[in-house]
Amino acid sequence: MASTTKLIVAAIDFGTTFSGYAFSFGHDFHNDPLKIQTNHWIGGGHISLKAPTTVLFTPQKIFHSFGYDAEDKYMDLAEDENHKEWFYFRRFKMLLHENKVLSRKTLLFDEHNKPLSALTVFSSAIKYLKNHLLEVIQTRVTDIHEEDIHWVLTVPAIWNESAKQFMKEAGTEAGLHKDHLILALEPEGASVLCKRLPVERLSLSKSGDLEAFKSGSNYMVLDLGGGTVDITVHSVQADGTLSEIAKASGGAWGGTQVDTAFLEFLEQVVGKTFLEEFREGHTADFLDMMREFEAKKRTLSSQSDGMITMRIAASFASQFKTKKGKDLQEQVSSTIYAGRVNFRRDKIQITADVFKQFFTDSISNTITHVREIFTENNFQEIETILLVGGFAESEIVQDTLRTEFSDKRIITPNESGLVVLKGAVLFGHNPKVVKSRVSKYTYGVEVHAPFDEDIHPAEYKFFDGIYKCRYLFDPFVRAGQVVPVDEVIRNSYTSNIIDVEEGVGIYASTNEFPAYVVDDNCFKLGNIYLDEPDHEVVVEMQFGGTQFSVQFTDLNTGVKRIDCFDFLSH
Repeated sequence: MASTTKLIVAAIDFGTTFSGYAFSFGHDFHNDPLKIQTNHWIGGGHISLKAPTTVLFTPQKIFHSFGYDAEDKYMDLAEDENHKEWFYFRRFKMLLHENKVLSRKTLLFDEHNKPLSALTVFSSAIKYLKNHLLEVIQTRVTDIHEEDIHWVLTVPAIWNESAKQFMKEAGTEAGLHKDHLILALEPEGASVLCKRLPVERLSLSKSGDLEAFKSGSNYMVLDLGGGTVDITVHSVQADGTLSEIAKASGGAWGGTQVDTAFLEFLEQVVGKTFLEEFREGHTADFLDMMREFEAKKRTLSSQSDGMITMRIAASFASQFKTKKGKDLQEQVSSTIYAGRVNFRRDKIQITADVFKQFFTDSISNTITHVREIFTENNFQEIETILLVGGFAESEIVQDTLRTEFSDKRIITPNESGLVVLKGAVLFGHNPKVVKSRVSKYTYGVEVHAPFDEDIHPAEYKFFDGIYKCRYLFDPFVRAGQVVPVDEVIRNSYTSNIIDVEEGVGIYASTNEFPAYVVDDNCFKLGNIYLDEPDHEVVVEMQFGGTQFSVQFTDLNTGVKRIDCFDFLSH
């Protein structure tokens, strides 16, 4: 597989809960592609492969710190009740998944519901990781300049186009050179790396030779992140490249859903009001408790039994007694958790059965969706599931998936939380390793056509010299269609079939065969505004890449515009 030599490729994996970076030199990529360097982060009482995706700004909205430094500073401020004017953001990446309408003015709200520009928060975090990486590189090679580095930002494959564009613009705002910046889809990064890993660095659930990544083989990639579960199915081509054979899908079922279940459990025990007051009034203790829970949830396995002991702040019990007039042990005895949950001074003991229930929704949603993919696409013959992502490091997740899919070969690479990140570096060296992708949507434009009484709804009828039908969906590519990387599809339009005042409306639909752009399954991406509305234009859509792009050419003037379309609303 051909690839161009790049001096350095650096990838930033910007996660919901944890983030990190990795890089490799061009000569290392050609001699030993797996020689990829990462950073170890120190904080929270341990060394980790990634840093928490946490950002702290001063009351003047000036970036202060990131990761463990941000957490520790905020906890110190909270100890002295000086934290409320600061801007503290954590686990904010999900905004890009949940918010269907994004703009450069979209706001994020911090722990105390204070607003700050989302673009500022994202770009500040990326800039910190960029600068940290540059410092590390320059301690090893002194004559490296920023223009020597090709950057890769990872994004979930299930993200829409506006979320991808937002992330890329956050990268350029952070100082990543626009012409040296690409996006890598997270499950693809995992595939690219695992194809190269030796067998001894892969954990297999079934014995036998590893056949998953040989030419002609098909396998599912299950990327379990902190926020989202991202699922794709890949096929290995004869030349070693990858082709996507099912459109990316998934949902918000990552590790943070387990945290949500834990907080709901605490609400059932102590009440929602008390928990909110404790979080507000004893922020440092609350954050420390959630750190402890994060560590415990990673080590729980399906074989765990007895009591799971977790450290909590002494203030949790003392404040409850002060406000409620009884101690926590007395309180829990009056709930459905009597006999299954105990409070002992600065500790809480939870039976393994109750603790496992925190994982139920996340795991069951994932299992249900995986089964649907196998059934709907007739993929029963696929024997291999590649399990990656930070949440995939959870023992109970691994154990449950292996039990539920005992007929499949489950591959869990060592340090699965770094697989996407390292794979993104390899992808940056050679993006051509992915040969084709499956379109998630039907893409097209709104056109007009002569009105047909037998076909078109009467309410769409209008007069423009002749009676026409508006809102017709003219497709370029259909949902589920396999599209070669960088394939360009061209259609010509004249003013008699498009809305010259509104411009060319670009639409997408989850339906393979949408009829009208106003159907429930359709949504508008934006408009191409024409300089000369009465001219004939050629609209070009480029598919198959990690990003979808649009450009047009005015056939009357010969002017070609490649910057005519913006996925971010104004």
